[in-house]
Amino acid sequence: MAIKFLLLCCSLTHFTTSYSSSIYPDSLPEKSVVQTDSLRRERLWAVGATSLLTLGSTYVYLERTWWNGKGVPFHFDEGRDLTYASGLDKVAHLAGGTFVAEAYYNAFRWAGVSTRKAEWLAFGSATFVELGIELKDAYSPTYGFSWRDVAFGTLGGFWPMAQNRSGFVRDAHWKVSYWQQTPKYFKARGIPIQRFSIDDYINQTYWFSFSPRHLAGKKTFPDWFQLSVGMGLEAETWSLNNDGLGGRHEWYVAPDINVVKLFKPRSTTAKMLVGLLKYIKIPMPTLQVAPTLRWYWLYF
Repeated sequence: MAIKFLLLCCSLTHFTTSYSSSIYPDSLPEKSVVQTDSLRRERLWAVGATSLLTLGSTYVYLERTWWNGKGVPFHFDEGRDLTYASGLDKVAHLAGGTFVAEAYYNAFRWAGVSTRKAEWLAFGSATFVELGIELKDAYSPTYGFSWRDVAFGTLGGFWPMAQNRSGFVRDAHWKVSYWQQTPKYFKARGIPIQRFSIDDYINQTYWFSFSPRHLAGKKTFPDWFQLSVGMGLEAETWSLNNDGLGGRHEWYVAPDINVVKLFKPRSTTAKMLVGLLKYIKIPMPTLQVAPTLRWYWLYF
């Protein structure tokens, strides 16, 4: 299960500890960022304390609202994970790993950790968070500890390393959108319809947004213009046996915006708001290319 609430809280670790600094490397060349390798222990302690508080509060939230005391003994996933949400949850774990790694990389750089060490610490943090998610799933009556989930989330931990070594990756983003087009998930679980659920994959779409300038030339498009490829799950073919399994993949293509390069935030508040917004897919005209061809004037 991809616990996006936890991943969001971990991302907030970055904004609550490092947004006031002059470090703002997202989608900017490394040389254009004012950084320092002078370790500042008080900031390092702040990163650790904020992480502990965030993870602790998130655990309490999930304990009260998700499992609600219905835990079972530790167990591994026995194969359900292979067809659960037709693997869309694996994309969620991958994207979540990039969010966490990027947040911690920026936080460690803010604390004065060298680039190389910050990359590996960010990777380790993403792995740690992913293991925490799976350890929680290991005691759930429905799920179980999944090494596949750990693998995909850990893979996302390499994101800062890739960004520092590739201009294409540096300008790319993983994004998420949630548009509740159907209440089928809530009806299948027999729970009241809510505005959002962390497990409602049929209303979620995961996007990989990239700059076409790296493919067509820098003078072809403005630096803030991007293209996105999205992946979702078809509600009509999902959970036919009321088990949360299966469903055909839905694929989308849409224009997108690199909000960092468009707005070029300078103030602390602007950096924080834009830093949050960059993980969310902005509604745009969208073409669904599979399993059926369909046009949306606006899709979120």
